[in-house]
Amino acid sequence: WSEVRGTDFDLRIGETTVDITGRERTALTVNGSLPAPTLRWREGDAVTLRVNNSVPGEDASIHWHGILLPANMDGVPGLSFHGIRPGESYVYRFNVRQSGTYWYHSHSAFQEQQGLYGPLIIDPREPDPFQYDREHVVLLSDWTDDSPERVFSNLKKRADYYNFNKRTVG
Repeated sequence: WSEVRGTDFDLRIGETTVDITGRERTALTVNGSLPAPTLRWREGDAVTLRVNNSVPGEDASIHWHGILLPANMDGVPGLSFHGIRPGESYVYRFNVRQSGTYWYHSHSAFQEQQGLYGPLIIDPREPDPFQYDREHVVLLSDWTDDSPERVFSNLKKRADYYNFNKRTVG
């Protein structure tokens, strides 16, 4: 998937047809990417992220998981802002006060489970005291053709619903 660097970002939440299991399904994506693009920031920079919701009939959001920022930039509807209505945009603007590897994802409905998530890397202000030839981003995820609402309902009825082989350790 792609990586975007800098301090100024335009992100579009939309629907994209994917074929992960041999059947076409609709995923929620950022800039058409599943997972969403890797965002790369630098500690000490001020970032601006313009997020447009082009998903018809559904509010959206992006939460910057583990990032130290003002409450109204946290991206949790009902807690820190109202969410991003269809066809509208929200501008996240804050100073990056840390470095490390994080992720971002939706906090609206079951959008994260439909693909709205991505990696976030914040480079330290000072360069690393070592060198390396390459870097790998590992992002673990899961996909099912079932709706997230159905998965949630099944797990609420029986926690081991998807545990086909049962326990591996006594």
